[in-house]
Amino acid sequence: MHTLKGFNARELKFAVSPERFHLIMFPTEQCNFRCVYCYEDFSVGKMPEWVVNATKTLLAKKIPQLRILELSWFGGEPLLAKDIMLDLAQFAHDLAQQHGCVLMGETTTNGSLLDVGTLTRLVALKQTRFQISIDGAKDVHDKTRLTRNGRGSFARIWRRLIDAAATELDFHITVRVHVTSQNQASVEEFCQLYSQHLAQDPRFSLFFKAIENLGGDNQAQVLQLSDAGAPRKVAALLQERYDPKPSAEHYICYAAKPNSLAIRANGSLNKCTVALQDDKNQIGKINPDGSLEIHQQKFSTWIQGFTRLDSWSMGCPHSYLDAQKPKKAVYNNDIDIVQVA
Repeated sequence: MHTLKGFNARELKFAVSPERFHLIMFPTEQCNFRCVYCYEDFSVGKMPEWVVNATKTLLAKKIPQLRILELSWFGGEPLLAKDIMLDLAQFAHDLAQQHGCVLMGETTTNGSLLDVGTLTRLVALKQTRFQISIDGAKDVHDKTRLTRNGRGSFARIWRRLIDAAATELDFHITVRVHVTSQNQASVEEFCQLYSQHLAQDPRFSLFFKAIENLGGDNQAQVLQLSDAGAPRKVAALLQERYDPKPSAEHYICYAAKPNSLAIRANGSLNKCTVALQDDKNQIGKINPDGSLEIHQQKFSTWIQGFTRLDSWSMGCPHSYLDAQKPKKAVYNNDIDIVQVA
């Protein structure tokens, strides 16, 4: 595969192509979980009808120009607003078929609401990829990934995974296994359970990730779980052992790509799904007519890695920008209103 400064040349092309568009949507920013390390504040509720309609207008203008449209669903817990997800996915699906556009989609979900009926409907609309988080075996998971009423969530999530495996649906579920300073033995226990029941199914894979401090009100809890980077080493070792991933090429984060954008439930535009309250991540808004008001100076800071193919600013522009001086950036007031023809 041809590379350029360590990047896959094909992926670089896709990341800047005007014929591809990656739209991240927050159908709601509420959640039925209260994970002890969560960075979100749940201050925004369900996407109102005007934002849904504005998003449809944007898609109606955008899809005829595209070869590939990728939808991502985020929250909160996006399946709490399943009606909005299915409405927008159906709208995009019908238009994509009409214009010969390839549609694909992924959902970041806690898994508790992903019953077989919901999974079947989403797969039929080309929303086939899912990421579901686990914090180890039941005893430890149930201490950190709590429901809103304070109960453990492992049994329900595991049941959803087993039920999905029993179908013949064409999907892919990435089980994101969080590694902390306190759960490593439990993670090993979960991996053994996974190996017994899901490892032979190619529709499932494991992704190990150390807990990180992403801000919010639970930072003290995160510091207790992160232990000065030790979980990162454990996560890397577990990844290599259970589900090795190719690592020769540099990763390009969605937030670094010029053709990727997030529409929050309140109509605000972001580049990154983390640090939602960070001023540099507040890049504009969608208008009721489907046009986008974009602060071009802020937007350009997120995609600047492409000017020199810098692996840090392209791999995680959020952390790169956070490390720059001065900490509080000063922006001009240039706002572009983008009308999609």
